[in-house]
Amino acid sequence: MNELVICRHRPGAGEGVTTVLTIGQDGKVTGTDPNLSLVLGYSNSEIDGRPLKQLIASPEDNPLSPDYASYHDSGRPLTVTFRHSGGYFMAARVVVRKVSHGRTSPLAASATTRPVPKKPVTAAPRPSDREDIARTKALLAHIRECLATGGLPLEYQPIRAMNHPDIGLGLEILARLRGTNRDDADMPPREFLPLIERFELSRRLDRQVIKQTLCHLYRHPDLASALGYCGFNLSRGSLQDRTLPAFIGRALEKTGLDPASLCFEIPAQHAINFTAECRQLCRMLRQLGCKTALDGAGTSMESYRLAGRLPVDYIKLAPELLDGLHDEPTHLVMAEALQRIANTTGKVTIATSVENDIARRRVQTLGVHFIQGRHVSAPRPLKQLVSDTGGQSAGAIA
Repeated sequence: MNELVICRHRPGAGEGVTTVLTIGQDGKVTGTDPNLSLVLGYSNSEIDGRPLKQLIASPEDNPLSPDYASYHDSGRPLTVTFRHSGGYFMAARVVVRKVSHGRTSPLAASATTRPVPKKPVTAAPRPSDREDIARTKALLAHIRECLATGGLPLEYQPIRAMNHPDIGLGLEILARLRGTNRDDADMPPREFLPLIERFELSRRLDRQVIKQTLCHLYRHPDLASALGYCGFNLSRGSLQDRTLPAFIGRALEKTGLDPASLCFEIPAQHAINFTAECRQLCRMLRQLGCKTALDGAGTSMESYRLAGRLPVDYIKLAPELLDGLHDEPTHLVMAEALQRIANTTGKVTIATSVENDIARRRVQTLGVHFIQGRHVSAPRPLKQLVSDTGGQSAGAIA
């Protein structure tokens, strides 16, 4: 028997409202506490006896999965997406505790008797504030619906070899979100990523992007066989998610795709803040046969150190570093330093945001191995990747 200690952070509720679900050996809810309605919106009678799988967004979110064994043993919280009774998805922190049959743990007892925090008295929101809140709620509901139903309108941007042997088709996958209305354009990341990160949905977004891309490649084997580099951006949530390699491993096993063609790009700032987790993830992905990249290197001195020491295969130069190559001597020196680090450690460099021929010539002189940016190609819809070949080899796209 297990206890799920669920904490949902809510505005004005201090550190959050906590409830406890007791899950029997058959995976059904056998006990609840009075705070249930505040966290998940259900009454005790509505939830008692229901299978846990009906309360979570997907099997991947099952907190009792063996994939989360390390969390169970250490008592660390993990983020789980639940189905709220109001018809939407919500993220909450969950701690799994083993309990003996017929015994209530002290943690459960304290949670059930904990008084509900009182909401502080605040001034009534102004009409403009209410409109902003309404828009935020509507966008959040739209994001959750898109993640639940899939079908993200993904894009890709080609990557071209320059001072390196051609590896075939190279591309980076870019996440987009459907517009809230039928006629609206797809939303770029800057419009939805802040909410996704705030409500801890980034892990689900990353997995959905990976899943859709691998399915697309599986449906087009000629395209998959021509693929040399397929890059995925990883969020902080995925970097800290120890179950991500297992998820990727299962996906590779089902699709039969070449793991060496997949590269998982870790932002330099996340690598600086979570170096140990980053190092562990790189090692686990390497065991699967996948590649990794340090994305955005060159914006801080620490990123230079990590570029040399992290077990990554690629170093992607920060766009800010490339912007000033033509008129900022220090940027040129910094880019040269990264290229020397790559050459010394046997890593491959990619210059991003190469927008014109002047920038291309400069990075080519530096010895950068690959380039990416609008000078190569603007982002294109992933669903058009096959039609773009025009009946030729898919490698011609890059």
